[in-house]
Amino acid sequence: MGYNNARIENDILIAHMNDLARKAVKEGFAASKFLTPAESQSVSEHFSRRKDAILNVDGGFEGAERTRAVFMNPDWGEYERTDLFTALKIAHPPQDTLGHRDILGALMALGIERETVGDIIVDEAGAALVCLPELGKFIIENFTKAGRVGLVVSVIGLDELPVREEELTIITDTVASLRLDAVLCTAFRVSRTKAAELILTGRVSVNHQVCLRTDKEVRVDSLLSVRGLGRAKLLEIGGLSRKGRSFIRIGMYGR
Repeated sequence: MGYNNARIENDILIAHMNDLARKAVKEGFAASKFLTPAESQSVSEHFSRRKDAILNVDGGFEGAERTRAVFMNPDWGEYERTDLFTALKIAHPPQDTLGHRDILGALMALGIERETVGDIIVDEAGAALVCLPELGKFIIENFTKAGRVGLVVSVIGLDELPVREEELTIITDTVASLRLDAVLCTAFRVSRTKAAELILTGRVSVNHQVCLRTDKEVRVDSLLSVRGLGRAKLLEIGGLSRKGRSFIRIGMYGR
């Protein structure tokens, strides 16, 4: 049921993107709101060969996870990032600590829709986010607290956004094969039966795409996401052990 719902949602997404592409052909330019990584990949695959409207997937800075689908008539020219994105700095007292979830939750409490906000980057100095330009003023004037922590929000240049640095916890182990279910067992410390259940119920994505195949071969640099458990990346595949098992090195996010 969950997989069928995902297909329906993807069909609706592609239909909307088709509308934007047609608008771009007529008016020169059209852009979506922020898409998830999976949505961006689906849109990119669907529109990769279209010639009358060129697609660019852009999140306001290099390496952004949440991006906008920007369609352009090739005869129209280029666009300015500042017309599509506003970057905001979020400052709070140094003695307080806020995480990504704290900031996102406080934004949602203001009635802000998730698709109007791009990446939220948290570092030791505070946080920053990217949003639709028409939302910038509202956030500056109304986003004054996250829980009990007072905030001061101001506009910054897109080139002033902090560099996202995600620390990886490294796991080195051996697996009987490079099947998805086997790699999940090592990465998330679950049984083979549990790994298969997670895959077959549509909770596992490989490179942002839901995968229902337990026997899918996992390759180096594959990003594995398990809803409710987290994300991992297969960093390296080594040689074989004496028992014929493959050595692998996995990076776990957020641990």
